[in-house]
Amino acid sequence: MNKIRLIILIFVSSMQLSSQDLRLCMGSSHDFGVPPVLNSKYFWTVSDTSIATITSLNTSEQIVVCLNDIGFFNIIVEEMDVNGCVGYDSLLVEVISVPSPNIIAIGPTDFCEDEEVLLRVDSIYPLMVWLSNGDTISIINEIIVDTTGSFYINVTDTNGCSASSLPVNILQHPKPDVDFFLEGVCENMPAAFFDQSTIFLDEINSRKWYLGDGTIAYGDTVGNIYTHSGSYMIKLIVSSDFGCTDSLSRIINIYDQPNADFSYSPYTISTLKPEVNFVNNSYNAMPILWSFGDGNFSFLDNPYHIYEDPGLYDVMLTVSDTNNCIDSITKQIIMYYDFVFYMPNSFTPNNDGYNETLSPVAMRMEKYQSYEFIIYDRWGGIVFQTNDINESWDGKDVKVGEYGWSILIKDELGKIRKETGSVTLLR
Repeated sequence: MNKIRLIILIFVSSMQLSSQDLRLCMGSSHDFGVPPVLNSKYFWTVSDTSIATITSLNTSEQIVVCLNDIGFFNIIVEEMDVNGCVGYDSLLVEVISVPSPNIIAIGPTDFCEDEEVLLRVDSIYPLMVWLSNGDTISIINEIIVDTTGSFYINVTDTNGCSASSLPVNILQHPKPDVDFFLEGVCENMPAAFFDQSTIFLDEINSRKWYLGDGTIAYGDTVGNIYTHSGSYMIKLIVSSDFGCTDSLSRIINIYDQPNADFSYSPYTISTLKPEVNFVNNSYNAMPILWSFGDGNFSFLDNPYHIYEDPGLYDVMLTVSDTNNCIDSITKQIIMYYDFVFYMPNSFTPNNDGYNETLSPVAMRMEKYQSYEFIIYDRWGGIVFQTNDINESWDGKDVKVGEYGWSILIKDELGKIRKETGSVTLLR
């Protein structure tokens, strides 16, 4: 009768065993067998199926046994040879417990960039191997982790039994990548700061600005007005929703404003002479816009403008320097109204085509707000009357002689003007 042989597949080796006992690790599977004999039949059993179970066909010379629990059991084999002779053999096996390593995290397992955590196994073992994503990273009892990953340890105890811990998942949260830009670098003008910070994985939830002149502001876009030119240290502190924080400090320069100024000539203009020449007198700045106050504009350095109507006009010059700093100045121009009026002292309605009608001649009559033209005979009777500036007296059906006239005007500025006189009608 052949003795039972244990074949441990991990080491791909076999042992011829007789009376000596075995100590094997729980949770493992092992091959047991006897040297094959031609035409022999085999039958295998275990004494305690709660500790070990046969997981292969139990009627061949070799079987696989799974070790389910700690304790002792006998593995028994019965062999019947070709002559019907039967023999038995058995082997006492002790199943021992495997190690159960636990990882202890000395600190939070979620932390910010540039931070770390200490991972330590709860016991010391003869063989320890730390792994992450299948890569060996250490063979001592503790490691320092400063990156995202899943970490576990394989250990082997003094009995040669091995086990792995449950993994510890480490999540490193990034810090914000802080950046900002500025629009507006002129004193006494709005300066706007825009946050351009980004973050991977988390979200930015707070921004704190130190604006260099004692001003503290919060938000993704903030504004300030610097009352003095010079250099200012700007600091932006950005935090994520996890609490990771980073900052950026940057020096900005605030520049003096340009001084806008202009002159114009002539100083006095009127409806007869409505032309004005403007000259830019600004220091170290160029005009970007002239507004003449009548709805017209110019982008020339020294423009020329003609006003159409009398009145008050606010002329504004806006200038800019090389730093895009802007200043403006407004001056008021008065365009006076020239009242020009003429009435002939005689006319000859005789159908010769010359001097046939009578009406006043004046400038800008089309802009009168009201108009009344009356002709009187020498007794004060009205012989002609109109409110139409285009209608003339033709002198028909009246005798030659002298007639009086009056004109009542409300001019374009609203001033009431009355003119009177006499005219001689000739044939």
